[in-house]
Amino acid sequence: MAKKHGFFSKLKSAFTRRKDSAIVAISDEVIEAIKAQIKQNPHNFRLRLKLADSYLTRGERENALEEYCKSARLYVENDFTPLAIATYKKILNEDPNHLEANLELGHIYQQKKFYADATIHLHKAFDFYHANNLNEKALKVLETILEIAPDKEPYQLILKEIFPEHQENAKSIYSDIIITKPEIGAQPGTDAEDFAGSDSFFDLNAELGTEINNIDDIDEDLNLDSDTLNAPEDGQVYGVEEIFQTLKSTYQDDSNDSDSDKFHYNLAVAYNELKMPEQALQESEESLKSNDFRLPTLLLRSRIFMEQGSLSTALSQVQQGLLEKGLTLQDFLTFKMQLGLILKEMGHIPQALEAFREALSLDPENRELANEIKNLENAVH
Repeated sequence: MAKKHGFFSKLKSAFTRRKDSAIVAISDEVIEAIKAQIKQNPHNFRLRLKLADSYLTRGERENALEEYCKSARLYVENDFTPLAIATYKKILNEDPNHLEANLELGHIYQQKKFYADATIHLHKAFDFYHANNLNEKALKVLETILEIAPDKEPYQLILKEIFPEHQENAKSIYSDIIITKPEIGAQPGTDAEDFAGSDSFFDLNAELGTEINNIDDIDEDLNLDSDTLNAPEDGQVYGVEEIFQTLKSTYQDDSNDSDSDKFHYNLAVAYNELKMPEQALQESEESLKSNDFRLPTLLLRSRIFMEQGSLSTALSQVQQGLLEKGLTLQDFLTFKMQLGLILKEMGHIPQALEAFREALSLDPENRELANEIKNLENAVH
């Protein structure tokens, strides 16, 4: 990928991270304050997710799911597909049979040619329609499944049993010899405009430099501060979306990169952004197999394990990264900084100092590293 120098230095002050605080109660005033900001900034994805999280914490499940759906739709409309998938999966954590989440996930996976995953979610949508006697919609979903399912036989039996009058037509269209791929606009429940352009995945690769440590998800606390309430104008994107959007416009796609590898890595990033670490780790196992994405995946996994308090596992991810072949200077610097942070958290101060000093030798102007070293030296003395 071609990289524009100074890109992350422009974003260093744009994002800050604070530890999540325990949420005891969320007042009506907080809910109303978020709603007021959404009216002024309807495309502020972070505010919508904050509202959904707030509803869920208050026990208002239906309101929460409605807001999560709105957020997911915005992600789809703005080509943040990994974040849309992660948000729909978050909905399914609360309601595994949620119609929109299953239907849209099925369409997204179908568009990405992950047919087995698409079939699973479309089957759940079919079950919903069939259980509610919405036979016309059930039939349309079943027809879509028959076009993409790796194993068509179970669905052909369902078609024969439930819709016997359509069996002859189904044989001529969905035989193993003739498989017609539907146009996206013909998919049930999906507007063609949602997928009008090809979805280009983008990644945070291992050569982003030390500034990557300063780029993280925005404050998730539900105590709205002045920065949150004074949101920018409509149409702007926020938090990780802004990083993704800038990356998308700054980096050129490498034709040698696997779309599948990009998909799994970016989905892991999205899950982590939405506070779904288990799903993030699961997706990251796939991108670990990729030569192109192994380094950033190890770094991402290290940060997730560190946030979970699994410091020894976080340490092992960094150690693996440092043993990889072909490390660039920036790679080595980034992993040494992460190594120092983990060792400091573990209470191994001399080893942390050694890691930070090695990193500083590579980037003598790094004030963050210099402050870390100074603070640790003062603690030792």
